[in-house]
Order: sequence, then C-alpha cells, then structure tokens
Amino acid sequence: MFLEYAIMAFIIGGVIGLVRDYRVSVKASSFMAFLGSLALLGEVYHVYTNGPEKFSLFGIPMNVSGLSNVFLLIIGIVGVAASLFAINYMELFEKTGKGWVYAIAYNTFLASMTLVVTVDSMEYFVMSWELMTLSSFILVFFSEKARDVNASVKYYITMHFLDTIPLFLALGTAYSLVGSFEKLTFENIHYHLLTAPESTKFVLYALLLVAFMTKAGIVPFQFWVAETYRAAPTSVSAVMAGAMEKVALYGLIALVWKTVGPNTTLGFIVALLGAITLTVGTLYALRETNAKRLLAYHSVGQMGYIWLGIGIGMALIPKGGALAAIGALGAFAGLFHALNHAIFKSSLFLSAGAVEYRTGTVELNELGGLGRRMKFTALAALFASLAISGVPPFNGFISKWLIYVAGYQSGNFILAFGAVLAAFISAATLASFIKFYGAQFGGEMKRYENVEEVPAGMLLGQWILAGLTLIIGVFPKIVVPILNEPFNAPLTENIYRIGFGSVLFSPVIFVILLGALAAALYLTFKPEFGKETKPWDCGSTEIDEDEYRTNAEGYYNWYEEKIGSFYRLGDWFYTVGAGVIHYITRAYLWMASYFTKIVDTPYTKVETLDDLREREIMNIDEEALKPLLRLLRIVKNVLPGMRLGTFVVLTLVVIGAVIGILIAL
Repeated sequence: MFLEYAIMAFIIGGVIGLVRDYRVSVKASSFMAFLGSLALLGEVYHVYTNGPEKFSLFGIPMNVSGLSNVFLLIIGIVGVAASLFAINYMELFEKTGKGWVYAIAYNTFLASMTLVVTVDSMEYFVMSWELMTLSSFILVFFSEKARDVNASVKYYITMHFLDTIPLFLALGTAYSLVGSFEKLTFENIHYHLLTAPESTKFVLYALLLVAFMTKAGIVPFQFWVAETYRAAPTSVSAVMAGAMEKVALYGLIALVWKTVGPNTTLGFIVALLGAITLTVGTLYALRETNAKRLLAYHSVGQMGYIWLGIGIGMALIPKGGALAAIGALGAFAGLFHALNHAIFKSSLFLSAGAVEYRTGTVELNELGGLGRRMKFTALAALFASLAISGVPPFNGFISKWLIYVAGYQSGNFILAFGAVLAAFISAATLASFIKFYGAQFGGEMKRYENVEEVPAGMLLGQWILAGLTLIIGVFPKIVVPILNEPFNAPLTENIYRIGFGSVLFSPVIFVILLGALAAALYLTFKPEFGKETKPWDCGSTEIDEDEYRTNAEGYYNWYEEKIGSFYRLGDWFYTVGAGVIHYITRAYLWMASYFTKIVDTPYTKVETLDDLREREIMNIDEEALKPLLRLLRIVKNVLPGMRLGTFVVLTLVVIGAVIGILIAL
C-alpha cells in the first residue's frame, strides 16, 4: 500500500511541476518528492513487521523482499533529506526557467530507483534502469552551462555503451532461456539457469558485472563520476551518490549473486575490485580542491569498501560451515556500510550545497571562515566528516570495523589484505576530510563576514542525515534487524554492543568514557573563551589577511609529490579513457548529423554539441525513408511522359528498395 502511495506522490510531483512559475513548480514538486520518500519509509516498516509481499502495481509484478527493503530504506532516507533541501536550494537555477523539467526528471528519478529494487521481472528491471539513467542525465545538465552539458552527454554515452548494452544483452540471454517476457521473473531465470551451460552463466556474470560496475563507479569504470557529480545540482548529486550507486549494489546482489547463482571465484574478483577501488578513489580525492569532485571520488572509494564486504560474502558463504558465517558477516557489513555511506555522503553533499547557496562556489581554495557564520551547517559537516572517516562513535566506524573483522578472520590472503588496505585507507580519508572541513569552515575570511546560515528547510535536510550518523553509530540496533534479514549473519548484538564472536564493541560505553575524558580535560585546562587577537603577519604589511592561511591546494603537497608516480599513471589511464569517450562522442555526432535537416545542405558541418543543438532534429524513420520519398516524387513528376517498360522497371526498383529497407530494419 505504501509503495503505491509513494509512486503516486512521485507522479503527482512530476505533473504538478508543469505550472509555469519556476519557484512554485520546484517547491511543490520537491515537497511531493519528500512525501513520496516518506511513504517509502512507511513501506519499509510495513514489510519489516509483516514480512515480504508480492503484488501487481499498474500491471507490473512487484516483490518487496528483505533485500528490497534495505534499498527502499536507503532511497527513502536520502530522498526525504535531499527533497527538503531542494525546496530552497533549487532557487539557484531559477534563471533556467525550466522548473517543469526538474519536477518531472527528479520525481521520475526517485520513482525509477524505487521500481528497480522492487520489480520482479528482468524486463521491467531493465526498463526502470533505463528510466533512471535518462532522468539522471537530464538532471545533470540542468544548469545548461557548456561544461555541465558536455559532462552530462559523456555520462549518458558512457552509460549506454557500458551499462545499457550489457543489460540488454543480458536481457536477451535470459529471454533465450525462458522463452517468454511474461515469465522473466528472477525466480524463473534462476530455475532455468540451474540446467543451463556454464558458458551461459559466464556470459551473464560478465555482462551484469560490467553494467553494475559502471553504475557504481568501480575501477576502471569510475572515470565518469567526478565530472558528473560536479555538474549536477548538489541536491541531485546527493541522491546520485547516496542512492543511485546503491541501486547498482542491489543489482549485484539480486541478479549476479542470487539469480545467476553463487560463484566463489566471482566473489574474490568482486572483493579485489573493491580493494582496488577504495584505494584509487580515496587517493584521488586527497588531491582534489573542488568540494563536489572531492566528495565524488570519495563515493568511488566508499563503494570500494562496500564491494569488498559483499565480495567476502560471495566468496565464503558457498564454502559452508564457519567460513559461511564469516562470509555472512562480510555481506552484512557491506550492506551496513551501504546504508551508512548513503547517510553521511548525502549529508556531505548537502553541506557543500549549503555553502554553494550562500557563497556561490564549491572551490575549497576560495573558501574559509564559514564556521562562525554557518554554525549549524559546519557542525553537520563535522559529524558527516567524522562518520566517513570511520571515527567512533559515528556510524561509519561500525560498518568499516565489521568489514575488517570479516576480512581478518577469513583465513584468505586476498580478503585479509583487502581488509588491511581498507583500514590504512581510512587514515587517508580522515586526512582528506581535515582539508574538506578546514578549508571551508576554519579560520577567518573578511569576504564572507556577512554570510548567513541557510534557510530552515535546508538545515533540516542536512540534520536528518547528520543526526543519523550519530544515532546509528551509538545505537546500531535500530537498523541491524532490517539490514541482517537478507544474510542472517551470526552477530552478537543488543542495544549496548555489537560484534562477531568474542570481538565486540560497545558504542554506548565508548560514548560514556569519551564524555568523561572530555569533561576531565575541560576541567583540567579550563579554556578561556571570548579573547580575540589578530594573526601574526610575520612582519609583512602588504599581504591581505584573507591570505593568512593554508589553502586547500597546499594541504598535502609533500605527500602528493611522494606518490606522484601513482597519480601520473592514473592520469594516463584517465587520459586514455577520456580519449575513448571523446571519440565515441564524435562518432555519435557524426551519426546524429545524418538525422538532422542539415543533410539538405551538404556543406554544413556538425563538429560540436552546440552545432547539433542548433539544428532541427528529424525522426530516424523519416531520414531513412527520405531517398525513397524523393524517388517517388520524381516518379510522380515524370510519370505522364513515361513508356510502359520504363514504368515497370521503376516500379520494380521501388519495390526492391522497399523490400531492402524492410530486410535491413
């Protein structure tokens, strides 16, 4: 019932956005998206208390299982916070005047993600997936700036070549097994795969893995993430990083692992990809000076943690016995970190959006001193920064710690090494967010002395998420039963502690001890407040006081020099990837030029996207049949003077052309 309400709210949100007034359109549609996301949380509670349910929604077969419930929880939480935030934030784009575009695309984006994780048919899964990709593409270029439009086109082309094509090939493979679109349920596909050749399973593993790696930003398919998240409105970036990436994780578990079937070797591959991704993503984030690009690279890195945990589960559960229990722990920890990442990463994007709303920039080198002016935003950013860095008692610590435990106890070198690498990279994450937080909120800058805090709705969106980082970190019990339903890991947990076997952690006791230590330090040193003094200028009288600071670019110069070879190698790979995408884009432009009216003026060239946008697009079927129509027009003009033999010959030519076109199509 709640799922129906959610979809209806998203539909109404899209329709209500058609009003002409931009602000009314954006605010009303964002509010409906908020209500729809809230209904998703109602569905989560309903399924958790009453069990899985199967039903038909507008003729689409639905199956809301325990696994679906986890991802509905993620989409619901992120959707609630981001939609509240967007009510005011989207005012930044009022000059575009296209509130109706945002209203339809944003609500479609949320609805399509909801369908992806709940439909019970491969056919509708692929259709919903494509709708998700299309709506997110529209949202990415919403600002209509040239750089953002190019980023969105490259994102869409990348998704089509590395996401859509593999998914459609997988759909065709599944159809060849089942023989009917009406029977393409995941259960049916799994049943037919039990007796299918191993080569068929291998093909499905490969196609689906490439598709879900691309959407999740797993190395080496992470090249689209940074520019795409930078280009999109920040509230949309929060949903893409917080929810869309997790939909790819759902595909990995529901289709690759559950439907095609368990595969130990594939589990090791997924874990290894996760270990590589968490390293590459985090180290690239460390050198970024644009807040949204920094957060985008950290999304890549944190997805690596998640894939490492899921990979441990995929590799060990089929082995049975004690290893299966450790594998279940790893899979649970991966799901737990997926939820935690959705919360703290969306919170960080919203904090960056709040800064952008008041200052007009997300460039860290140009920011500073906002901690005193935007205290609530600064505190929310601090909570989320500590959470993503894995600092207790925030939520990121527990899920990361459980991934380490599963890797250490696996008894496998690859999985244990991945866990050690993950623990080390957490230190690099903390270093990165010292820069992220300090560059924006530390120090003083005169240019921002009149900046004010953002409106209440934007603060509420941030604090729904920032508050959850602490609440879940201290009381993980409130989400553990929902998260553990798909894998049933043998956790030792109650309201006071959580762990595996004898390896336990009590966040409640930790908070008590930390509070006692903080009070003791305060009473011992008795810090004084209220005293102010000017910073020492080292004898200079010509340097502006705003420059008395270390900017974001200067935080880790020495470190970047030490591992410069890593960055140079990565930049080379990025250049190659960017070159491939460039030529794919050029090929697209070349093909698209033949489906525009400029074919009537052969000397007109299409060299850029702007050239194409200036032309009137024709339908493909019109363009394909245009030569035939011209031929018929000629025949009509000369028909009165033709002899019978000539007429017969031309008729045969026309019939042959029609047959040829039909065969080609």
